[in-house]
Amino acid sequence: MSITIYAPAPTPNDEAARERAVIASGALDARDDAVLVDLVGQAREKLGTGMAAVSILSRDWQYLIAVSGVSSRTYSRRMSLCGHAIITPRAVFCVEDARADPRFADNPVLIDGGQVRFYAGAPLVDSDHFPIGTFCVFDRTPRSDFGAYEQMHLKQMADAVIARLTARRDAPLAR
Repeated sequence: MSITIYAPAPTPNDEAARERAVIASGALDARDDAVLVDLVGQAREKLGTGMAAVSILSRDWQYLIAVSGVSSRTYSRRMSLCGHAIITPRAVFCVEDARADPRFADNPVLIDGGQVRFYAGAPLVDSDHFPIGTFCVFDRTPRSDFGAYEQMHLKQMADAVIARLTARRDAPLAR
């Protein structure tokens, strides 16, 4: 038996209010929304990654409500990279090589099967400035070329997700 050490995703100081924002957003009811699925497909293609997802963080879990190139849909929030990304809601969170980063090198979710080496996540920030999740792209290979242009594009896609969730919430018949 081996012991793994990694930095679990921290909990935001305003977690109770953030959780209320997640529920109010209706994001947990938007699984496989066609618009969101199209956005993650576009991101994967345009940014050249193997996987992309819209991730919502609620209580102890991370739910991938729209995916491209991903089979698993629910993860422990403690082991999620997206959990780290929402701590800085105004910035894109990038990890060039998770295996080389001491915060993530021994994370069982990342090392089992080598699923994630590169990760970039733009927080999904609602109109009250709460990060409810992320729009993220990730890959099995490390990447050091995810620059300002790619980050801007990822942020724009995160904004498009928030716009779609708002439209779904405000016009429930238009789903």
